[in-house]
Amino acid sequence: MSKTIKSLFSVIVVLAMLASMLAACGGSGNSGNSASEGSPEATEPAKETAAETSGESEAAETEKKPEDYAGTITLWGWDQNYYDTTFKEFNKTYPNIKLEVTNVAARDYLQKLQTTIASGGELPDLLVGEMGWRGKAFNLNVWENLEAAPYNFDKSLVFDYLHPLTSNPKGEIVGIEQSVTPAAFAYRRDLAKEYFGTDDPKELEAMFPTWDALIEKGKEVKEKSGGKVFMFASTGDLYNLFLGQNQTPLLQDGALNVTGRVKIALESIIKIRDAGIVDKLEQWSPQWNASFAGGQHIFYPSANWSPQFVIKTNDKDGSGRWGLMIPPEGPFSWGGTVFGINKDSKNKELAWKYIEWLLLTKEGAEISKTLNFFVPLKSVYEDPQFSSVVDPFFAGQDVGKFWMEDVVPKISLPKISEYDSILTPSVKVALNVLNSDKNATLDDVLPKLIEEIKAKVPGIEVN
Repeated sequence: MSKTIKSLFSVIVVLAMLASMLAACGGSGNSGNSASEGSPEATEPAKETAAETSGESEAAETEKKPEDYAGTITLWGWDQNYYDTTFKEFNKTYPNIKLEVTNVAARDYLQKLQTTIASGGELPDLLVGEMGWRGKAFNLNVWENLEAAPYNFDKSLVFDYLHPLTSNPKGEIVGIEQSVTPAAFAYRRDLAKEYFGTDDPKELEAMFPTWDALIEKGKEVKEKSGGKVFMFASTGDLYNLFLGQNQTPLLQDGALNVTGRVKIALESIIKIRDAGIVDKLEQWSPQWNASFAGGQHIFYPSANWSPQFVIKTNDKDGSGRWGLMIPPEGPFSWGGTVFGINKDSKNKELAWKYIEWLLLTKEGAEISKTLNFFVPLKSVYEDPQFSSVVDPFFAGQDVGKFWMEDVVPKISLPKISEYDSILTPSVKVALNVLNSDKNATLDDVLPKLIEEIKAKVPGIEVN
């Protein structure tokens, strides 16, 4: 090694030593530390603090604010007012998420869903499922499992009886109920007062603890009115009611138990028909709609959506003459719609933000209540005043508390299946026979009903 190189090397070593000494002395102004900051005891906590600070900083940078969520989500549906009203409120929190709605009638939705899948078309980001056919829709492999990440939906947040109605065949929650859909009796207070001596719901419930008690009182009404006033307008109304009170599922061990599902309902309808206390109007027909204002029918099965969309619509001058009560042998559930997410959606995060806000927050519950929808989130009802909705149309009855305190706790439901939707059209045929032929019996309609279902589902046991 040359003398020049040796001299250069010595200078470098000296400079390195001086730098080390300066580093050891630097920052020693913290006299509160008993150890030197150059020691392991001093430097290790400092490293941990820096790491924690860095992690917090990164979390702060990655955590989104509501305004950071931006894009357009798509939906097929049939309730434009509901979407417009709720989304306007949603946008106060999430201003940069937009909703694009394609109007599709509920009766056409399943068919559109199936044909779009078959053709390889694009489904909307948000999926909906109406009670009458959602079992079949859930069987299509297009719904996200909302219990899985990133949604991590905790089903204990909602009422337990809704779980069978929102699960696919694997038992995964794929939809969240838009409303709790309780159902009971709506009744004409004026007719109740005239024929039963009271229009008080609790007194009427005590008067009709069983269907036999109601039938006997109905015979008295028939006699007093000269056959002009009926207890019910339609056998279709009765079918919805009796089916809702039956906990027997249609699909059992791979077979369709049609007898177990509908026999009791048909027997009860025949008994009421033979007593002459049910009219022959076809449910949802113009004549049935007009009957609400007609004053010849006392009781109507009513879901919590019925007052807004059926009763008030068809009896515009009926304010003060309606009431709600528990029917004989208990309440039931009728109708309902779920929201879910298309598993191939490119906007899953935005779609979930809307569902979560609408159905699983107090803010969403508040705006839903203004539309007469009671979301399934149990926690909002811990405040007894939340469910309170005093309705002058129902003579000042607190209809909200009626639904949430008197009805919902008593509801239990069977698990739905993909075959449920095929039952209703066949039952309608049986009801038409019972309506048109007063001598038709259960033996005349049930075997034919079973044969018709068998023809629709070849290869499946039907009994």
